[in-house]
Amino acid sequence: MRARRQNDCVRTRLWYIIENSEGAAAPLFGTEMEELRFTVARNLARCRRACGYTQLQVAEKLNYSDKAVSKWERGESLPDVAVLAELARLYGVTLDYLIQDANDRKAPPAPGRIRRRILVAVMSCLLVWVVAVAAYFLALMCGAKGPVWLAFIWALPACGILCVVFAGVWGNKYLRTAAVSFLLWSAALALYLSVPVPYNWSVFVLAALLQALAVFWFLLRVPRAGTRR
Repeated sequence: MRARRQNDCVRTRLWYIIENSEGAAAPLFGTEMEELRFTVARNLARCRRACGYTQLQVAEKLNYSDKAVSKWERGESLPDVAVLAELARLYGVTLDYLIQDANDRKAPPAPGRIRRRILVAVMSCLLVWVVAVAAYFLALMCGAKGPVWLAFIWALPACGILCVVFAGVWGNKYLRTAAVSFLLWSAALALYLSVPVPYNWSVFVLAALLQALAVFWFLLRVPRAGTRR
């Protein structure tokens, strides 16, 4: 509760400063506004480097362009309160940390999020394969007819779904493209092997069309600087 009240006070103070920067005779003009802008810029750059992010990765996570992030870190513009709150959560610091002069403080330690995320992703995919192995041997014990080895083939798109989810939450556009591509082609392969009907090869044509759409959506779109994507 105390931390929430402190953040609310900081948010109110910052909102007052930003809003009054549009006026004509507010006492927070000039030097104070400029100092705040460059203080926030230094803190944002320091926190980003400490967490191991690039400007492009931060832009992807906030759904902004990397040019906007670059302007914030150079002090050319000041993000609004809502964006600063998102940045504080992303870097694992308080909003107060971002708007106060931190020249005499050390940057927050890198949280080691990448290692934890990789571990979660790997363990999730291993669980899929454990289920596939269990399903395979259960089918053998029950005397199931047909290609029971397809349980391993369908484990591939199942892992692809997990990769798409993790890449959408944690990854950048390149990881998202790779995850979607893996899901598309593994699902096409599983359908091709599981449904032996005429023209079942057409699933690969559909996968190719969806692949082209994914490349365009994730890699070829050019966002406007400073605008939501």
